[in-house]
Amino acid sequence: MRELERTLVPTPTERAPIVVVGRGRVGTSLSAAAREAGVPMKPASAADAPHACRGATAALLCVPDVAIAATAASLASDPPALVGHVSGATTLDPLAASAASAVFSLHPLQTFGGASTPLASAPAAVAGSDPAAESFAVALAEALGMIPFSVPDQRRAAYHAAASIASNFFVALEESATGLMDAAGIEDARELLAPLVLRTAANWAERGPDALTGPIARGDAATVERHREALAETAPELLPLYEAMAERTRALGNPRARQPRGGRGLMRTVRTKAALREALEPERRAGRRIGLVPTMGCFHEGHLALMRRAQAECDIVVVSLFVNPTQFGPGEDLEIYPRDEAHDAELASAEGVDLLFAPSAEEMYPDGPGAVVEVDLELTGVLDGDPERRGPGHFHGVTTIVAKLFNCVGPDAAYFGRKDAQQAVVIERMVHDLDFPVEIVVVPTVREESGLAMSSRNSYLDAAERERAAALSRGLRAAERAAAEGERSAEALVEAVRAELRGAEIEPEYVEARDAESLAPVNELNGRPVLVAVAARVGRARLIDSVVLGGDTDKAKGEA
Repeated sequence: MRELERTLVPTPTERAPIVVVGRGRVGTSLSAAAREAGVPMKPASAADAPHACRGATAALLCVPDVAIAATAASLASDPPALVGHVSGATTLDPLAASAASAVFSLHPLQTFGGASTPLASAPAAVAGSDPAAESFAVALAEALGMIPFSVPDQRRAAYHAAASIASNFFVALEESATGLMDAAGIEDARELLAPLVLRTAANWAERGPDALTGPIARGDAATVERHREALAETAPELLPLYEAMAERTRALGNPRARQPRGGRGLMRTVRTKAALREALEPERRAGRRIGLVPTMGCFHEGHLALMRRAQAECDIVVVSLFVNPTQFGPGEDLEIYPRDEAHDAELASAEGVDLLFAPSAEEMYPDGPGAVVEVDLELTGVLDGDPERRGPGHFHGVTTIVAKLFNCVGPDAAYFGRKDAQQAVVIERMVHDLDFPVEIVVVPTVREESGLAMSSRNSYLDAAERERAAALSRGLRAAERAAAEGERSAEALVEAVRAELRGAEIEPEYVEARDAESLAPVNELNGRPVLVAVAARVGRARLIDSVVLGGDTDKAKGEA
């Protein structure tokens, strides 16, 4: 080590042993740190590197990641004994092109926001192709006033991802908060948020996850719901970010969840009602809140959003995976409905689901379809339930299987997507009329980038059909804009949807405006929430979508 240190700090008459190649922010900051520490360094541009590095002890490449291999190769005719780079994400492999006898890396774990950033006491990730090369990197970091630590090449990507989350994503997160305050009409948002941000960072540095505060850490679900509603109205593009961060916050706030899989063990898959009840009985005795997410599988982001919401609000999450035959009519797609239980199980497990209930049709209907739960035809005989469409039998199948799941799971809350708006209304009526002690939580629709509402049946669409299908959401947005501009006629709002569908050569099964709670037909917006719903076939896929206009009830909120 002493020999290396002598190389790093030569006498004034000796040639500078280290050439810093690159005049960007990192190279400039390293050169400044060297001057302050009395470590001789010579700056050079990438173009001058072959000449500048002749006879040098080491070359430190401070160039973009994509240029490391080419810059290293330019030194190959007369390389220094050591060649290194300062990339956080790149392994040592590109440096082999230099033909140097040994290579190393030294990545200052610091953000470079200006022309020259102080590096004193900054950590530095080091690696070397052999022990001597790594020792050189350690000695160089220490001579420049940094604190070295070792990162093996095979862990480089994970290390750099952590750095990106801590720095790059932090800026994105704070800018999202600033933008939301701006949208709320609050001026000087950055100046107002800065003390909070700096104090939070200091608390985290001192206390780690115990620094968590706020409504999620307190379990204040009502405030979290108000946050969601405000975001849906003011900045819907931030809802996925909020949900992801809420889930991570919930996990950090639960000491059991800081361990792999939350300390509750791996997700269990059960296939019988008896096994399901047995698994839930101790949780129920312990007073834990149980959430149910009923699904027919082929999970997409819409399903995962339901699971995340359930995770945020419940101690135990059960996801049912059952393609229910009683809600399919003759000639519908029961036999070809997309199924992939293995993939679904992986996704559910990754979301922290506790139990996956995947019964057979024989388990759910051991004697075949028998007793049926029917909700009033005023709700089940219109829109999708119209006898000329899927018919009320579709919803009888839905309410029957949901009632059976409620009896099997005994959930405190059940989670449904707003895309299936009529289904949510029907289930809420069933729960009310039959006195099920279950809270029904309707979660905002999750959409693809084009606006198309996510659905398992989207897998039927080819690329051209998927592009055409986006006309459903465009039509609903057109109706929404018309209402915002003062249009009150339901016929005009429906025509706004139909116009977009005609442009995509889509003939709808229906486009209707109905009261969002009673599903009674309406002629105009009248202060109550109005559901504008559409159904259409595109290729092999039958698609539905909707938007709620007007009113101030919960049903008028949460559209994503």
